[in-house]
Amino acid sequence: MRSSTWHLTSRRSALFIGLVAVVAAVVVVGMVSPSGKASGKAAAAEFRREPIGKTSVPAFTRAVGQDRTDLESPSNGGRAFLGNTPGLYAGAPDRQSCDRGELTRGLQADPKKAATWSRLQHLGSADAIPDYVGRLTGAVLRSDTYAKVYGSRAGAKPSSAVLQAGTAVFVNQRGMPVVKCNCGSPVRMAAPPQDARPTFTGPEWTGFSKSTVTEIQAAPKAVKRVVMLEAGGKSELFKRPLGDGKGGDDSQSADTVLAKADYPPYLAMPGEQGAPDLPEAPKPGENPSEVVPPLETKRPSGSPSGGMPEAQTSDQPTDPNQQPTDPAQQTQPSDPNQQPSDPAQQSQPPSQPQPDPNQTQQQPPPNQPPPNQPPPNQPPPNQPPPDQNQQPQPDPNQTQPPPQPPPSGP
Repeated sequence: MRSSTWHLTSRRSALFIGLVAVVAAVVVVGMVSPSGKASGKAAAAEFRREPIGKTSVPAFTRAVGQDRTDLESPSNGGRAFLGNTPGLYAGAPDRQSCDRGELTRGLQADPKKAATWSRLQHLGSADAIPDYVGRLTGAVLRSDTYAKVYGSRAGAKPSSAVLQAGTAVFVNQRGMPVVKCNCGSPVRMAAPPQDARPTFTGPEWTGFSKSTVTEIQAAPKAVKRVVMLEAGGKSELFKRPLGDGKGGDDSQSADTVLAKADYPPYLAMPGEQGAPDLPEAPKPGENPSEVVPPLETKRPSGSPSGGMPEAQTSDQPTDPNQQPTDPAQQTQPSDPNQQPSDPAQQSQPPSQPQPDPNQTQQQPPPNQPPPNQPPPNQPPPNQPPPDQNQQPQPDPNQTQPPPQPPPSGP
């Protein structure tokens, strides 16, 4: 009896010890092999490279735009830009990159696809497609760009893709690409999460680099125009209206080529693809006035460009008969209340200005009377009018005979 009880207790103890060991092993494994996020290894986010002229999902329409083959993603891309940033898109003045009318007709030709397309674009019904498409504008991506591309098969999962630089897209009034023109498919801008490590599949084109893939974010508010780069050719900047400004007639254009004096203060990916070398555009959330230095004010020809102030010139003509003054001698203004002792001198201009006794005098040069002392044969300042009974003073301008010595005694 005692032997049976001992064996039963031993079995229970063994089961308990085994259970504890299993739990401990699970805890240890969890601590040694934590999740990728806890161990510092970011989760992978896969993107499929989608070259120009290709699509990775079933198309909604035939091509309604022309991709460009002469653009390579700039080395100073690979960051986030707002959709209204000057120079984010390329194109050709007076020629739309995508045809609005062709897109509308292609969707209306297949009611089933039109219903799927309108749902993906968050429209009320397919009847709203013409009005919606009329507010879009054709453009070309200047850099490889993160996106999600939606296929025409209802319920199909969108493709996380990288659209190659040169892909033609329709953009809305927030500057966001919403349609891929070579297949009519809706697109959304979708960059990898901050804690994700992007990986790339699919065909790789020349110049592709995971560090130059761009993210586009919606502009804070709707804008009427956006500045684009004419890549290739003259490589000019031009301003294009966002939306349909000509009643749906794409044969007319309201594009305006900008003069250099009207260039914006900054540019997306400057100095690449023939773009002007302007300051780099600020990142979303940055204050442009704190990041971007102002453009140098243009000066008229012949004016100095340095920071020293220009010498001031006088509008008064100079007297050619005026003699230059001695820089070592400071001329002091005369006292307007002073009257000369000789009435005959009132009609003559003073030969030398009289000093102001209330004004600080500088050290006179040699052979000059000391300050606050009247010159020889001149009355002191503020002297009262002469007494009528007083003997007239000799004229200083008249030659006086030398004084005779007193006669000697007999």
